[in-house]
Parts: sequence; structure tokens; C-alpha cells
Amino acid sequence: MEKVILSTKKELEIYMNPVRQQLLRILELSKEPLTPKMISDKMGISASSVQHHIGKLMSLGLLELDHTRQINGITAKFYKSSYAMVQIGLEYNDQWTSQREVYLQEKVAQAYEGFISHKRKVLDSGQEVRPDMVHQFGDIITGVMHLTEEESKELFQMISRYLIAHDRPSEEKSPWEYALILYQAKEDLDE
Repeated sequence: MEKVILSTKKELEIYMNPVRQQLLRILELSKEPLTPKMISDKMGISASSVQHHIGKLMSLGLLELDHTRQINGITAKFYKSSYAMVQIGLEYNDQWTSQREVYLQEKVAQAYEGFISHKRKVLDSGQEVRPDMVHQFGDIITGVMHLTEEESKELFQMISRYLIAHDRPSEEKSPWEYALILYQAKEDLDE
């Protein structure tokens, strides 16, 4: 998984655009590359608008052309996510700090809302659900861990390796959306 670091105002504006975020999510959830027309049907906007947003995301290295195919005499372009790990500069305290924080709050809320929606569908289906079945539909786990600096580094590396190893779609795999928040809470006690 390539790491893309966004540091300029232009890069952040391109990436944090809500339409582009929706487009990225569609391609990340899809098991197959999609054409602008296929994406436009899912998003309810024109294919030319989708093509414009694809170009912007490709300029950041977040999408790539997978292949082309002739369909009714027209060359259709199929795009996919580049499965990059994006860093938006959380380590900076600048004029974009509040926009970065709002963006992250929306991403966490999106994952939470997706989880709640999925949980309701599972429960409404009448399907049997037991605590040992969370691997089939998901879970939210909260708490506090106590880690040394070395253990926290190991945890972040382990999570990163696991995410990288499972970032590509395939027929036998299902997409799982996640939002992980881990931070050193020691300062909270000092206040």
C-alpha cells in the first residue's frame, strides 16, 4: 500500500471534497473496477462530472485506470482505487487544522452510521445473532489499554500490516469499513 501525504491547500481541497469522498468510497467498496457511467448511476450525477472528479483524484495518486474495453463502439475506461494510505497532515497546526478535524469527524461518523445501519438490517432480518458471531457482522470495542512506547509502536505496525494485507478486493472477500481511533490518554488524567 502506497502512502500518500497531502500537505498543500490544493491537495487537501481535492481530497476532502464530499463528492470525491463518495466516489472514492464507491470504488473502495466495489469488488471490480467501474466506469464513470457506472459510478454516475450510483451517485446520481453526470458521467462527465464523475470523470472530472476522477481526474482530480488521479492527480493525487488515489485512483488508477485499470483497463479499457470497447462497448458499443466506445472505449470505456474502468477505474479502481489505488488503495493508498492517505495522511492529511494531522501533525500540523495551521489554517487547515479545523477542516482536517471536521473531515475526520465525518469519516468516523460515516463508519459508525454504516455499522448501525448494518446492525439494524441484521437484527430486522430475524437472523440469529450471538456474541460469538460478531465476526460475521461487526462490533464496536471501546476501552483503555496500557502500553509501553514499544508496545504502542508494535500495535500501530501490526494494524498497519494487517490493513495493507487486506486492502484489495476479491470475489471471496467482503468489504469491511473501519474507523480506528487510538491515542495516548495519559494527558487526560493530568487535566
